[in-house]
Amino acid sequence: MDNQISINLFKQLNKENIKYAVLRNYKTLPESLGGSDIDLWVCRKDVKDFFRIIENVAKEQNAHMVSYLPDTLCPKICYMNSECGIQIDVFCGCIPYQNTEMIQGEVIQKHIQKYKDIYVLNDQLANLVAFIKEIVNNGTSGEKYIKPLYDNADLYSLEYIQSVLTLFSAHFSEALHEAIQGKQLVHKFEKLKKLGRSSLKTNNIFLHKISKVSRFWNKPGYVISVQGTDGSGKSTIIDAITPWLEEAFHNGIIYNHLRPNVLPDMGVALGKKEALKDGEKPKVVSDPHSQKPSGFIGSIVRWGYYMMDYTFGYAKSIYPKIATKAKVFIFDRYYYDYYIDQRRSRTSLPQWVLRFGEIFVPVPDLILCLGGDPKKIYERKPETSLEEVTRQTNVLKRFCNKRKNAVWVDTTLTPKESIRLAKEAILDMLSKRFNKVTFL
Repeated sequence: MDNQISINLFKQLNKENIKYAVLRNYKTLPESLGGSDIDLWVCRKDVKDFFRIIENVAKEQNAHMVSYLPDTLCPKICYMNSECGIQIDVFCGCIPYQNTEMIQGEVIQKHIQKYKDIYVLNDQLANLVAFIKEIVNNGTSGEKYIKPLYDNADLYSLEYIQSVLTLFSAHFSEALHEAIQGKQLVHKFEKLKKLGRSSLKTNNIFLHKISKVSRFWNKPGYVISVQGTDGSGKSTIIDAITPWLEEAFHNGIIYNHLRPNVLPDMGVALGKKEALKDGEKPKVVSDPHSQKPSGFIGSIVRWGYYMMDYTFGYAKSIYPKIATKAKVFIFDRYYYDYYIDQRRSRTSLPQWVLRFGEIFVPVPDLILCLGGDPKKIYERKPETSLEEVTRQTNVLKRFCNKRKNAVWVDTTLTPKESIRLAKEAILDMLSKRFNKVTFL
């Protein structure tokens, strides 16, 4: 499906003669983002008009700003509607390093060319800039940034490098040229990082750091919990919303099962089970009630162990990311599963213990509660019993009615309709945090 936000944005930028350039990954634009975000340089005098245009395009497409990372020289904005999304890193007048110019706007304007109906930075400079950004910011670089330089080494004469890297020292340009020609970039990472950073005289670093700290009060990231009994359609909903969210939160969707998983499964910690490999999802349990729950003391120990994951684990692995970056954590089940199906977790605790624990558990921005006709749910996945599915569905319904940030989604409707309802609930939640943001 065409990305109508992107199509209309570039159409309007061209119509109003805004000076801009897509810095990379432009060959699928404007119809598709190609699984990427958009790095967009905008001439300094046109920055104000650019933000006016993107706001107008968003209104026309019924799209909402769902994340915003403020920055004087390179703010990041994310928009989405019920069909698509877009993430744009806006380079305001230059390409910066921290709070200072790294590549001047005058240099960029000399290397802009037209691709189809979009203005882009030519590949010669784009490939060089992409590598330098990685080195200066991260001190390293991947093969995808190095290979284009090696393949076109004859284009990167010392004279050319010096003409485009006007803010870098002669020592940096010479070292970079030598490393490209000798195919020694990997071995020169540390040297290039030091020379590059020493070339760029950053200032007002305190103000730059403060601008990033301010994100903690208006977090750019979110947490979504998906709750439901077996057969309620959690996998269907998660599989449907993930690529949709990915367009607006490029490389920012993180899946977790049940909890933050900073602590290993208790069985793994005790040496009774093997740990999951990186990126591996938990295996589907065909009989979740096969084992008897522990007694009260055993249940308290098990629950207390996982409580540390929900609190300290969350603080370590989740909060820092959603507070500073455009990330969305999707939980397949969460702490609330204790209310619905304790036997799955092999615990048997009174409600007051669970409610006490909930006081300390970080609350998701949205809890999607999936349910519907218990008979239809049971027929999809007859792993327990119709009576048990009915009980869990009713418990979840009561839970949902008592939480302001919980939304009921009937997943016994058609998959298309259930997905639509889930997206509607998510978009409603996402659209509220940044609805009063004003740009530069």
